[in-house]
Amino acid sequence: YDSKPKRTRTLERMILGSDAINLKSSGYDDDDDDDDEYIDMDSLGDWRNFRRSLTMSSIDEEESVQEDDLSSTTKVSASSQSGDERKSKSSSSSSSRTNRNSQRGVKSVSKDNEEILRSQNKELADEYTTGVWAHEVSTPEVGGLVVRMPLEMELYRNYRHSLMGNRLKKLLDKERMNTGMDALEISTWYARSKELIEEEMGRIANMADEEGQIDATQLREEASEMLSLYLDNQETWQEVCLVVQRNEDTGSSKTLVLNRPMAFQLTENLGKLVLFGAFQQQQQNKNFDSRTDLVRFMSAFKHECAVYVGGPDEQGNPAVMIHGIKDLPGAVEISPGSNIYKGGLDAAVKGVLDGKYSPLEFRFFVGCHSYKESALDVAVLLGKYQPVACARSVALKQCISLPKPLWHEVMELCGGDLEDLSSLELLKRDDLQFQVVDETLEYGAEDDDDVIEIVDLGELEIDDDEDDYFLM
Repeated sequence: YDSKPKRTRTLERMILGSDAINLKSSGYDDDDDDDDEYIDMDSLGDWRNFRRSLTMSSIDEEESVQEDDLSSTTKVSASSQSGDERKSKSSSSSSSRTNRNSQRGVKSVSKDNEEILRSQNKELADEYTTGVWAHEVSTPEVGGLVVRMPLEMELYRNYRHSLMGNRLKKLLDKERMNTGMDALEISTWYARSKELIEEEMGRIANMADEEGQIDATQLREEASEMLSLYLDNQETWQEVCLVVQRNEDTGSSKTLVLNRPMAFQLTENLGKLVLFGAFQQQQQNKNFDSRTDLVRFMSAFKHECAVYVGGPDEQGNPAVMIHGIKDLPGAVEISPGSNIYKGGLDAAVKGVLDGKYSPLEFRFFVGCHSYKESALDVAVLLGKYQPVACARSVALKQCISLPKPLWHEVMELCGGDLEDLSSLELLKRDDLQFQVVDETLEYGAEDDDDVIEIVDLGELEIDDDEDDYFLM
């Protein structure tokens, strides 16, 4: 397998997912043909739709087998059931098949979201309603998404490298043995994981003194890991990120958070930040051409401009502009066949001023998530993120007051366990209330580096002043 050209191996992973790793041991690999196996990715056409078709065919076949097994089981047990019981089971099975068949034809999971999209971008809305899709993949890919998983899922997946994850696995293994079940339903393991988190975080909270502070040096190793995982999950809660850059040789990646809106109208300071970046503002203020560029940019986008916090890294750089306009001069497709583009700001400004484009056809991202040394792949391995392939309309649509949050929309489009996980997350109401409120300590304070202050999240206030968002 390792002797194959890199792009061939990449294609196998994209189409077959993790199963591609086992191709050689299964007899699929033929080293004699390695010289002929190079695949030009640009010549594949819309391989994403091809893979999607394979994925859906596999799901349909699996569900067909499950229905046949259910039918056989029903026939065997029918003689021992009453008429009402047989009618109930038959109705339930029929309803399940109807729901799945209905889902095959449904092209959106929220009509309210669809109406908002149509009011913003009719062409993209038509594309969404006639062909939206999303499904899980094994590795992050440019033009696809990585979706932050809940802490319950992170612990469930990461039993090999996490103390708390391993503890959860032991609890679940014991429950499986006691019940005689081969596997637990997602609602069961999710509930056990949630209970474990609440239990451990409760112990940590009980260690707080009268001022709500905890001496981190007194935490057990498991408790310290739990607190770290919890705070990290809160910082990236339900992020949906677009992968815009990935280098398999160096292991570097960049993603943009799609669902962290910052502002929808420009002030002059915000316009400067988007156009020039924080590092270049003072220099550009003295440049006549830059002032002209700012005036034109503000004229085009002042009253309607979708600006997002793309992530914690590189926030001092000019904003990244993402859109779906193929023929926009200066724009570059982020991945062949994705039909998602970045750049071309000058042409975008001119197009908006000329009435050719709407301001909401463009999204501006301040900052990003920048990963080095395969850190994104490690985050996926540890269960923090789930890679997802999707129609470009999912990545390009604005996140402006969506009735159904984008995270839930993507999870439901994927279906399966992710859809069930979305439903379980919606059932959450009052979460544990932990927040690091101040990491800037007074100079000269003794042992303050190990002190964590815990407060009620409900007491925190968010300043809505646009300019204050940029004190980074």
